[in-house]
Amino acid sequence: MSTTARGWITWVLPSLTVLIVLLFWQLITVTQVVSPSEFPTMTDSVGALWAEVTSARLWSAVGATLIGWVIGMSITIALGLIVGTALAFSDFAQRSAAPVIEIFKAIPAIAILPIVILVAGSSLPMKVFLICFAAFWPFVIQVIYGVRSMDPIVLDTAKALGVGGVRRFFTVVIPSASPYLVTGMRIASAQALILAVVAEIVGGAEGIGRNILLAQNAGTSAYPTMYAYILVAGLLGITLTGAFFLMERRVMHWHESQRNIRASNKVAGA
Repeated sequence: MSTTARGWITWVLPSLTVLIVLLFWQLITVTQVVSPSEFPTMTDSVGALWAEVTSARLWSAVGATLIGWVIGMSITIALGLIVGTALAFSDFAQRSAAPVIEIFKAIPAIAILPIVILVAGSSLPMKVFLICFAAFWPFVIQVIYGVRSMDPIVLDTAKALGVGGVRRFFTVVIPSASPYLVTGMRIASAQALILAVVAEIVGGAEGIGRNILLAQNAGTSAYPTMYAYILVAGLLGITLTGAFFLMERRVMHWHESQRNIRASNKVAGA
């Protein structure tokens, strides 16, 4: 495939698709296929987004959402590594904990929101708890799979060389399980952002979600602002997902999966 064709597929085609979607949005609102009182025009929403970008209100909301996300993800990753590794090294513990993990994994985090609000109120701890509850289970499962997939020869070699305890955990276990861990973090990241925004909308904690709710309650004239904040939530999700993909490529550059991807790209570019 030529360089021009690759550039077209990589950059031009996605940009063209986004432009078509925006024009379609403008068309169905201007022609009133959808009522403008319920769904503002694309130009009004983009104008409201620009007005918010130049105000401190948007950045304060983005900061509040990111703080909850960062704290929740940090707790999830720390707990997930400890619990998942402990379960992976013990068949008895894993079989005992499996039903508990399956039950809690099946409970939607939004279902426990009333209880969490009663206990913690509309606060940052409420948001962080919901994020941890939603993100912990998929991540801990990835940790278990990752640690159990470790080559036993590698582990035995580390033991024979006297590498034990915390040092073995960070120099042998974590690198061996890293493909699963990175995938788990990416899944948990998406879950964490969704729950952060939901907790702000339903629970009233500060952040992007609460600004969406406030704009909705302000009446139809503020609907462009509401859609502007929805766009901000989507852009934040794309940014975080992209950051995890870049981190995966950089941190996992030595792994077979990344080497295969680079080899495939070279073949495609030949």
